[in-house]
Amino acid sequence: MALLKKKPADEFHVPSLSEASPEYAGLIAKRQDLSERYSALNAEHSKLRDEIEKAKKAGGERLSPGVAALLGDAPDSLTMLSQRQHEVVSEMGNIEAAQEVIRRRLDEARNVASKVVCDTMRQEYRRRLGALCEAARALEAARRAHDELLDDLEREDVHLGHLSPVTVTWSIRARRMR
Repeated sequence: MALLKKKPADEFHVPSLSEASPEYAGLIAKRQDLSERYSALNAEHSKLRDEIEKAKKAGGERLSPGVAALLGDAPDSLTMLSQRQHEVVSEMGNIEAAQEVIRRRLDEARNVASKVVCDTMRQEYRRRLGALCEAARALEAARRAHDELLDDLEREDVHLGHLSPVTVTWSIRARRMR
């Protein structure tokens, strides 16, 4: 099973997209920051919703800060909770919009970073592809020799069942590199 053995990782390093592009790395970091901020706001939103429900059950009256000011009332806890809940929901909406922009920018940056990685890896890829093609040619030659032997045996009307012959077939699809 020598073919399945993997070379030690320190022999060849494929750079990550973040290593290849500072812009991509920055977008990934920004996406993570936004995700963490959104999670924190979502937890705060749930807590505020529960506190507002408790305040309503306790008989609190919900007045907007503007209405409370017009009435000369000090904003009560329910009003303040509702105001903060509105701020949290608004910020969550902003984060969702920003996350969508980040997704689009990441798609673009991924393409740019992928090109950098591929340009860096092109020589190694060609080396490995050459080795694969050489092995495929050798395999094809061995398959032809095998088939010729079976054909010779069949020409002599030999019953092949005693050999339990194997018929080897495959297809190789190749894409041309630019």
